[in-house]
Amino acid sequence: MILVHDLSLIYMISNLLLFRMKRIKILVSISILVFLSSCNSGAFEEHEIGDNLIGNSTEVSLIDTFTIESSTVKMDSVVTSGQKNILFGKYDDPYFGKVNSDFYGVLGLGDSFNLRKINVNGVGQVDVHVKFDSLVFIVYSDKRYYGDTLAQQSISIHKVIEEIKYPDNEFAFYGHRNFAYEAEDLCNVNFFAKPVTQSVYNTEIDQDAEANDGGIRFRMDDELGLDIIKRVNNTEDDTVRDSNKWKKYFNGIVLKPGQNNTVMLSFPITDSKMKMRLYYSDAEYDEVGVSRFHDFPVLNTMLAFSNYTSDKSSTPQNLGRIVDRTEELSSDSTDNLTFIQGGIGFMTKVRIPYLEKLNTLGLTGGILKSELILYPKDDSFDSEQFKLPSSSSAFNIYTTNADNMTLSSILNPVNNQAVASVYNFNREYPDESYYSIDITNYVNNVLLSGQNYDDALLLSLPIETIGNSMERMVIENDPKSDFRIRLKTTYVVQK
Repeated sequence: MILVHDLSLIYMISNLLLFRMKRIKILVSISILVFLSSCNSGAFEEHEIGDNLIGNSTEVSLIDTFTIESSTVKMDSVVTSGQKNILFGKYDDPYFGKVNSDFYGVLGLGDSFNLRKINVNGVGQVDVHVKFDSLVFIVYSDKRYYGDTLAQQSISIHKVIEEIKYPDNEFAFYGHRNFAYEAEDLCNVNFFAKPVTQSVYNTEIDQDAEANDGGIRFRMDDELGLDIIKRVNNTEDDTVRDSNKWKKYFNGIVLKPGQNNTVMLSFPITDSKMKMRLYYSDAEYDEVGVSRFHDFPVLNTMLAFSNYTSDKSSTPQNLGRIVDRTEELSSDSTDNLTFIQGGIGFMTKVRIPYLEKLNTLGLTGGILKSELILYPKDDSFDSEQFKLPSSSSAFNIYTTNADNMTLSSILNPVNNQAVASVYNFNREYPDESYYSIDITNYVNNVLLSGQNYDDALLLSLPIETIGNSMERMVIENDPKSDFRIRLKTTYVVQK
């Protein structure tokens, strides 16, 4: 006789029973699942699994031979605004092609840029005029990167010449959006990306006008700085004292990576970690030469966004064939591979066409667990440049239709949150490592409500962050391989 407190223990028992089975019978329905699930609801109850429940008439079995059809689809619009950080850079991916991200943002005036006033004997209170020292653009890393950081990178910064605002009836910026900017740059410099050391932010150092380090500092064109100082010294010019006039004077900026860049970087845009800083000093009176600065911070996350472009013409599977969201590339035509990518918006579509047939195979039984198993292609990632998605919630899974729309997220019935993906690393045989996603709730709903021909699942990076993600994965689905997409279902059968 065995005491069972919850379904997780039943699942463990089922795995032990598998080794003792001499034959597998597939008889499935929902009734016994409802009974077993009661072990987890309400007050704690203790059930006996013995002659009165299982005896010799109940079997726990596993099946992972479902037909799985897969394809790659692409979102037609990916929101990239509204994030606390932005992606900037460029890299060349052997599977996804050349990926480029420009950053557009609005620089605020910060505090009103006024001249300092002092009292002068015999004159009274006077304005202290200032002189220009230098103009720099400061960014910090948040340690995330994708690609090769060893090569030298370059950046150019340009002034945007039209107002950065939402199009009519839209309330976000998408990855395909851009604005006109001046061809002549405000800055064009080379640098080396050091994501960890360039992430260190120290308030004291940052506020020290004599300091010249912290984050990455790009020296900008003196001409812009000189013009701003001229307006500061002209007390009748309110450009640097009125935020609305400043906005008309300086619409915004765009940061563009160089043609030979090899890495995508993530920069925070909150907490004053991205700004244009103008260094100046008093031109007269007692404090001549004392260094000071004024910051023009990136304004607001809703007006800051990344613009993505990608050249997929050289990709082995020619992913550029997907243009509209309603189009899809079957894994049969992409070397038995499917694709997921942040920023650009690739997603993997999965159909399990005969799932509903489980209802016809028996009279009494219940599903204990159904997991979707995904194997990353072995040579498609590494620990340095092209890392696998790392978080436990790397992927979300959604129901979809023939138009490849995300309809609803698959939820965990216990906490009503989106189901989490789990990376199962095999230390002995790393190439056998895989991701698993619990879709028990979805399978049970299909068995209860039925299945339409167009019913399918979309596997994606979380929709709310996909526009701000550098992660990607190549998934194997060769029907003849052990490393194919599987639906692993454990069930109990009452004979």
